[in-house]
Amino acid sequence: MRNLLLLALAAPLLAADPKPAPTPPATLLAQPLAPLVVDSLTAGGEMGRWLSSKGKWERRPDGLRAEEVEADKHNAVNRLIQPLGDFAFACEFRFDGAKGINFSVNDPKEHLTRVLITPTSFTARKDDRDKKGPDVAITYLTETVKLDPGTWHSLVVEMVGDTFVATLDGKVTAVGTHELFRGPKVSPGFTVDGAAATFRNVALWSARPEPKADWKARRETLAKPAPAK
Repeated sequence: MRNLLLLALAAPLLAADPKPAPTPPATLLAQPLAPLVVDSLTAGGEMGRWLSSKGKWERRPDGLRAEEVEADKHNAVNRLIQPLGDFAFACEFRFDGAKGINFSVNDPKEHLTRVLITPTSFTARKDDRDKKGPDVAITYLTETVKLDPGTWHSLVVEMVGDTFVATLDGKVTAVGTHELFRGPKVSPGFTVDGAAATFRNVALWSARPEPKADWKARRETLAKPAPAK
């Protein structure tokens, strides 16, 4: 009788559906391998591995709202404490009055690469890592866009080997290459210029060191990258 009672109590737990597996980012280049960070960024969740060094960041029911704090005299900054090799990243964002937002990735010493988005422009570039030369910034693409305030948009960023790919709303894609992209990477995160912007549904996955089988053919249909320096 006791065993039957225990089985009866356990039955609902055994019958419960398992937690659904996270969905990897929809990629052009990368083959997502395993989730590193999956975060809705909504109210009730913990900041976890996020480190907010500047600005005001608040989890709300619709996402993580960010805005500059005048006393900081700096853009609002929030980064993941996460070492990276090859990866695929996805998120959604919304302009709520901000002048612009960045998604950037560093190497262990300096800024490495970033996507800069305003309500009217989409830019992808490699950063200038030494400021005085010989290294220089390389802009891979600048495209005119129209991103209305209060509207959600999607961003996917991929880095595999020496190649960087960034796609806005599944429509505008930037491609860039540089030998520095092969090295270790750290601290992916957001920057917000002004007040305010909201982010949600972050998915950061490790990726296989090889691109997708159809990447070479697909790349021919995209904007050509600027020459590496």
